[in-house]
Amino acid sequence: MSFLGVLRYNLHNEILWCLPKKVTHSYLYKKSFGKKLDLENPKNFNEKLQYLIVNKYGIKEGRLADKYLVKEYVENLRIEGLNVAKTLKIYNNANDIDLSELPKKFVLKCNHGSGNVFVCTDKEKFDFENAKKVLNSSLKQCFAKHTFEYHYKYIKPVIMAEEYLDDNTGKNPLDYKFYVFNGKCDRMLLCSERDKSLRLDDFDLEWKKIDDTLPKYKSQKDIEKPKNFENMVRIAEELCIKDGKVDIPFARVDLYDLNGKIYFGEYTFTPACGLIDYYNEKTLMELGEKLDLSKY
Repeated sequence: MSFLGVLRYNLHNEILWCLPKKVTHSYLYKKSFGKKLDLENPKNFNEKLQYLIVNKYGIKEGRLADKYLVKEYVENLRIEGLNVAKTLKIYNNANDIDLSELPKKFVLKCNHGSGNVFVCTDKEKFDFENAKKVLNSSLKQCFAKHTFEYHYKYIKPVIMAEEYLDDNTGKNPLDYKFYVFNGKCDRMLLCSERDKSLRLDDFDLEWKKIDDTLPKYKSQKDIEKPKNFENMVRIAEELCIKDGKVDIPFARVDLYDLNGKIYFGEYTFTPACGLIDYYNEKTLMELGEKLDLSKY
């Protein structure tokens, strides 16, 4: 994007940020789908996510969306069979990063947004100067203003150096995203082929493909059911329960299966910012029926 394009984009978002939330999200919904957003009687999945963004999500969701702080929360749940990637170092400025203190392989990322993840598999070949430039720029960004997911404003931005999780394939690991409603897993969205062009496929809990994803997003490959799948379903559900009670009414729980070990990825409360375009209307209505706003 050109400098002028960036300037226009930032000005556009600043204006939307200053407007009442209902006005901003009605505009974004209309721009995305060409129809009116009903926040008084939301029905489909996107509408209900928009309702939660505008009316409910806050500090709690911000803490759980914080890629650094959430690790302590998850570890304290003491879920059998669940692993959490180790945080090696925390930095307030990328210029403070000392590569000599880090192993040969590691990951650098910010805790408060999406993207700008730097995977280093060899320090000798790592473009460290570019990583520092991008990470410092990311630290200055208010992610909430970019996506209008207001709970992100409660996250204090830092840079994380994290252990590198190697599945020995040389490719990006499969990303298993479990939809959990009121403590019960409903389905799983599998993200694959990230190294080429992202592909999305839905599976039920018996590992049967659900024909809900729009054709342009689907992979054309048969993907083998992971041996740990049942444990992943259990773990996804337990991640939404605390002290024997449902603590998180809805979340998409992201997990990885690496060399037989299950790793926590993140909680996502607003998939695609509540503007999901990869499902058909029938699926959005079905998911909307399962998202019970009274639980909030």
